[in-house]
Amino acid sequence: MTLRHHLQPAMPTRRRLIKRGESGAAAVEFALVIGLFVFILYGLIAFGMILATKQRITNGAAEGARAAVGQTTDAAAKSVAIARITQALGTPGSTYTIGPGVGEPTTATCGANKCITVTITYNLGAHPVVPPAPGLGLVTPNTISSTAVVQYS
Repeated sequence: MTLRHHLQPAMPTRRRLIKRGESGAAAVEFALVIGLFVFILYGLIAFGMILATKQRITNGAAEGARAAVGQTTDAAAKSVAIARITQALGTPGSTYTIGPGVGEPTTATCGANKCITVTITYNLGAHPVVPPAPGLGLVTPNTISSTAVVQYS
């Protein structure tokens, strides 16, 4: 055996060098992609929670307006509507407000009948439903509101 045969197995071939050079590529790709994936997942969860809150606000306004059906006076319609909203969403305060009047629905005449308008506004900026993520505040609203109008007599 010559000296060449003894040295050849110890020297890496070109194929081994190429194979060894790509051994950490998957880990690097994973590290680059996982941050983006987690941010997108967080955005989907945040959007879902905001959408669920919007649905609760819409249902609360509709339930409050429907509760006034059958009432004969404006005061009774307003108090029943506020009681139903409080039952559905909890006590109004800094989290949400009932309007369009100061703290209560408004009543008006709709032709021969009376109407009640209930508007609920949720302060999402002051009371977020999920902790804010960097950059996500650019696409989320500061307030969520819903209005319902019903004839009650």
